[in-house]
Amino acid sequence: MSLLTAKWLPPIVGVLAELRVADHLADGPKTPQALAGAVGAHPTALRRVLRAAASLGVFAEDDQGQFALTPMAQWLRSDVPGSLQPAAVLFTLEPFWTPYAHIKHSVLTGEPAFDTVYGTTIYKYFAEHPQQAALFGATAASFHAQGIADIAATHEFARYETVVDVGGGNGALLATILKANPGVRGRLFDQPDVIEQARTAATFDGLTDRVEFVAGDFFQSVPGGDALIVKSCLHNFADEQVIQILRTIRRAMPSHATLLVAETIVPTGNGQHYAKLDDIEMLVIAGGADRDEREYSLLLAAGGFDVQQITSCGERFSLIQAQPST
Repeated sequence: MSLLTAKWLPPIVGVLAELRVADHLADGPKTPQALAGAVGAHPTALRRVLRAAASLGVFAEDDQGQFALTPMAQWLRSDVPGSLQPAAVLFTLEPFWTPYAHIKHSVLTGEPAFDTVYGTTIYKYFAEHPQQAALFGATAASFHAQGIADIAATHEFARYETVVDVGGGNGALLATILKANPGVRGRLFDQPDVIEQARTAATFDGLTDRVEFVAGDFFQSVPGGDALIVKSCLHNFADEQVIQILRTIRRAMPSHATLLVAETIVPTGNGQHYAKLDDIEMLVIAGGADRDEREYSLLLAAGGFDVQQITSCGERFSLIQAQPST
């Protein structure tokens, strides 16, 4: 029953995140009536949702009928580092919800149900819906904040003169690497609209003299450097597309350069792991896959690389270090 009723949880948390209830409780407990007035909600309906959230450890109700933040609810505040407020909103939006009603299509065909429901890919959808694309970017940044810190701390980036972040989004990973390694220069590479946003973002405050912004398509070409890192991109695509991306990267790399692939790797065994569920998101929404070590090694070999080592970076990410095949 707990598994079957789990569908109730994201909408409960998501609507409270969208209404920014946690922000309104930052200065202390409030009644549902006061909160409803502040966020424009129906008092009784809001109390029912808050009561349900409190049963999950998100918010807490006291003897006076006031609701307060809990340690878990702090993550729904929009003003805290690593806030999960954007993620809570994103995962209750129709494009991330409706395709799961068509999961059978994905299971029978291996194709993303999203494409069938919306008549386009998630990537083209985002290009046509910039507000939702921005929300997705904010979600990725918060989801990966700890992983980015772990990746930057795990590898010795100081040995490179230039690091290229391929598909680097807003540049959070590259900026973290540059801040920790003052002698390194960086190139941020992504689609033109993403790069335009990154140019004006606060991510690279104080670092702009060490960063080059390059727009393009990683199926066509990427800029070269001493180390090229690609994080949370390959899992978005099917095997043949991954190989195409890797071959594009290989063409840009001198023989001495290093490729670093940061991804969530599916572990062996029957234990629970984030990657095993994220893999279903890739199946239904994006058309990609989370993969195990062997699968990534085979893809890298097909793309022209030899895997040297795989290093764990915290709970979710692993860093695959590879060199161009001779």
